[in-house]
Amino acid sequence: MGTQGSGSGSSGYGSGGGNFGPKGEGGIGRYVDSQLIILGALDKSLIDRVIKRNMNQIKYCYQRQLNANPTLNGKIVVKFVISGDGSVSKASTATSTMTGGDAVESCINSRFLRFQFPEPKGGGIVIVKYPFIFAPQ
Repeated sequence: MGTQGSGSGSSGYGSGGGNFGPKGEGGIGRYVDSQLIILGALDKSLIDRVIKRNMNQIKYCYQRQLNANPTLNGKIVVKFVISGDGSVSKASTATSTMTGGDAVESCINSRFLRFQFPEPKGGGIVIVKYPFIFAPQ
C-alpha cells in the first residue's frame, strides 16, 4: 500500500530521483546509512567527520584512474581497523563492484592508513566497513 506522491516516475509514486556526488569530473556518492558498519566504541559522527575531512584524497584516487577509463564506476566498501590511539592499523577492500578498479582500491586503502581518528572510548579497537559509490559526472 502506498500513497500518491508528487514528482515523476513510471507509476506516479515517489518524489523524483537522487544525485550521487558533486558535479564535476568524477563524483563520490554518499553511503546509505544502513550500509555503514561499526564494531567498537567510536561514534559514527566522529568517523564521518574524519572521512569527510579527507574526502579529497579518496576523490583523487578515483579521478586519477578515471582519466584512463572515463566509464569507471562502482561501489567500494573499505574495511579498516582503528587502533586504541586513533591510527588506522589495517585497511582493505571488503567488497567492490568496480570492474578494473584495483588501482583505485589500492590507493584508497593506502590513504586510509594515513588517517587519524579520535581515540576509541575505553581503548580497544574499532572495526569499520565504509562504502563509497563512484560515478563519472
